[in-house]
Amino acid sequence: MPQLINKKKIYFYIFSFLILSTITNQKFISNLKNFFLVQKISIEVNDDQVDKKILKKTNFVLEKNIFFLNEKEIIKNLDNLNFLETIKINKSYPATINIKAKVTQLLAITFLNQSKYFIGSNGKFISSKNITNKNELPIIFGKFEAIDYISLQQKIHKFGINNKIVKYYFHKNKRWDLYFENDNLVKLPSKNIDDALKIYKKFIKNNKSLYNIIIDLRIPNRMIVKYE
Repeated sequence: MPQLINKKKIYFYIFSFLILSTITNQKFISNLKNFFLVQKISIEVNDDQVDKKILKKTNFVLEKNIFFLNEKEIIKNLDNLNFLETIKINKSYPATINIKAKVTQLLAITFLNQSKYFIGSNGKFISSKNITNKNELPIIFGKFEAIDYISLQQKIHKFGINNKIVKYYFHKNKRWDLYFENDNLVKLPSKNIDDALKIYKKFIKNNKSLYNIIIDLRIPNRMIVKYE
């Protein structure tokens, strides 16, 4: 009889152990899953308003398992924030998503369908409703692509033309008029812009005090100066 009792006790202990270990494992697995749920989104960007916009677009990752989150999915959700130049995302285990973003530089102002837009150095038109501007920017008139303006700016900087341009006009034949702060107007050709800017640079170097003049560079290798 004692031997039978001992066997019953052994079976009871084994059964109890299995039950307890199963419950413990379930709790452990559950706790482990919760341990890797995203609890924090850390954002590094140079604009408080943009910080809030990024957070609003990415808070869908909260309480999701960090192992199964795809960085490309997060970036895709930020695509319509076209005022961002770069976006970098990495995971900080166990439960933090780090987002590092850079706001594009605003280069100029233009109007599309009677609405105000900024031109960003990232080559995009950015609605003024989405971002604020604290700097004085030139205005561009005409129908153009952002890359057209950026390409022109690169050429202007290449020749070290530092006089302030307050207004641009882009013509249908794809040429630019430049309106300077000193009331000078420069008419560029649609082709061979580098050659035209080289001529202008040489002329302005020797005539720094001139103002309120029209410099016509539309004819190849020629410059016509009109005094207003």
